[in-house]
Amino acid sequence: MAIVPMKHLELYGLIRHKSSFLSELQRLGLVEIAPLTPEELPSEPSEEIHQRLTEIDGHLAEINRVLEIFERFDPQRPNFVEQFAGMKTVLTWEEQQNYLAAGEKMEELKAQVLRYEGEYNRLEQESAQTEREIAQLVPWKELDLPRETWSGSKRIQVLLGSIEGDLNTFTAELDAQEIPYSLKAFGIYENRLYLVLFLLKSPEADEALRNSGFVTTVPNIPAGTVGEYLDLLERNQSERAERLAALRSALKELAAQRPLFQTFYDYWYNMKLQVEANRQLLLGKDVFAMAGWVEAEQAGRVEKVLEAMGLPYYLRFRDPEPDEEIPIALKNTKPVAPFEALVGGFSYPRKDEVDPTPAVAPFFFLCYGMALGDAGYGLALSIICAVLLWKLTMRPRGRQLAWMFVASGLGAVFFGLLTSSIFGYAPYRGLFSVVESPQILLIVALGLGLVQLYVGTIINGWINIRNGRWGDALWKQGFWLLFLTGILLTVGAPQIGLEQYSLYFRYGTLISAALLIIGNTRGKQGFWAKLIALPGGLFTIYGSVSFFSDVLSYSRLMALGLSGGVMGSIINMFVGMVWKTPVIGWLFGIIIFLFGHALNMGLNVLGAYVHSSRLQYLEFFNTFFTGGGRPFAPLKLENINIFLRKEREV
Repeated sequence: MAIVPMKHLELYGLIRHKSSFLSELQRLGLVEIAPLTPEELPSEPSEEIHQRLTEIDGHLAEINRVLEIFERFDPQRPNFVEQFAGMKTVLTWEEQQNYLAAGEKMEELKAQVLRYEGEYNRLEQESAQTEREIAQLVPWKELDLPRETWSGSKRIQVLLGSIEGDLNTFTAELDAQEIPYSLKAFGIYENRLYLVLFLLKSPEADEALRNSGFVTTVPNIPAGTVGEYLDLLERNQSERAERLAALRSALKELAAQRPLFQTFYDYWYNMKLQVEANRQLLLGKDVFAMAGWVEAEQAGRVEKVLEAMGLPYYLRFRDPEPDEEIPIALKNTKPVAPFEALVGGFSYPRKDEVDPTPAVAPFFFLCYGMALGDAGYGLALSIICAVLLWKLTMRPRGRQLAWMFVASGLGAVFFGLLTSSIFGYAPYRGLFSVVESPQILLIVALGLGLVQLYVGTIINGWINIRNGRWGDALWKQGFWLLFLTGILLTVGAPQIGLEQYSLYFRYGTLISAALLIIGNTRGKQGFWAKLIALPGGLFTIYGSVSFFSDVLSYSRLMALGLSGGVMGSIINMFVGMVWKTPVIGWLFGIIIFLFGHALNMGLNVLGAYVHSSRLQYLEFFNTFFTGGGRPFAPLKLENINIFLRKEREV
């Protein structure tokens, strides 16, 4: 197929109906609204739109907060596939509408969730604070003196503190000063000995305590003994723990309402898209105007939908102007459409280019098949992707990639059957063996590259012809292909039995080279301008080095196919070595076979994709494709958290 033809759309209606029109267009999902030009932009942004967006952002933030709370207390555990595809909540249209009808319930649940989470955070902070308080009081739990007695009397002071070191050393310092005292030690915590000390108040006693390293530490309790206060703190902790457990359980139960909040998040997100679209409307006192794009074949459907609304409007379609930038949408047949993912991963074509997807599809199929090179691996890849397509709901781009790998796996099946390579085994005699005759694989890879680059050059010529540049097609692409073919025939004539024509091939190459040099003077005015342009044609001739360098890049297909084949053979060799031992050897043989081929397949599947894509992007596209087109992006309903079953999205 080709790039989808577009129609420019202009819609006029009453301002009081603009929300209705935008809502219907968003539901329809066929119209891309064009942004206003700098001259059309209002001098000041609309306060109404700003306030509405602020309100919507508030709703989104609150719902997102609730979803984060659910994830905290009831995290979703993705399986192996979902780790790559992402978690998904699949609903039917009826389920979605039922959730949207439960707006009051959602608000009540939201307030409840936020209230529970706030209480949980408060209790958690109090619990952490109490734990720190308990840790500070634990050294004093055996202290049976009430808090009221710690101040001592007029002559006797009661000191609570700790020392670092031996108790005997401490008491020796007091004995040396002949200071009467009494003490009780409670134990060592964090390398310090905690004790209570009773002694006479005197400057000598204070000096002795300073010299002995005594550090006063007074437990922070309101009244009573430390043990009594610790009991109170522990009872409070136990009550908090019970309440925290209850809150966790309640929030986990509320997390079952996750689809409700996800549905409303998507609702407000789409509402935000609709409100933002208001900024792309040209507003008058009573009338609004909107410009945009629609696929030409969908223009009639848009007109019917707007007419069915029963509101006054004026709608006009026109073809794009020659110098007008249009959005690009691609449409291809079912076998080719999956390879649009490759084009989209690089760049969309401009309107004066062609859709490269039909040309990419067969060559990527062959390149991937040659790089993977094993029928067993290819069949396994196709089956895995087919099962994922059957079991999972996927976005359109995800389905494209999955179908592309199904087709690419079949390419490996095709090539593996030709070379008799099935999980590293050769059950029959193929056209050639990749391991035993890698030079044949190299020739096939280079031949494929040569054909693909020739096709790219021909496509470039076709683009010039389609755009009315017949001269460029002849002088640039036509003579360029003759020149390249002349070089190939001149060099390869002896190998293909045409040595007697070598002289003619050389003359033909020289003539085509001269024509390329002369072609560089096209469009130059005056004798001297043409004369000066002649040396520039030599750079065109020098471009053949780059061309054949690109052809050599296809040798990576041989390297990948050979490495995969060799590794498969080595794995099978190990299996054969252990298989001779009954039972235990069979068990180890199966393990080695499954693990080894799974690892080899995984590495080769990734390598084949990366290098086959590289050949398309750098070598093939370099011959005819520039890209830079803007993808068609209609205003439509977008699902962020939920996915409608009928849309088959993930």
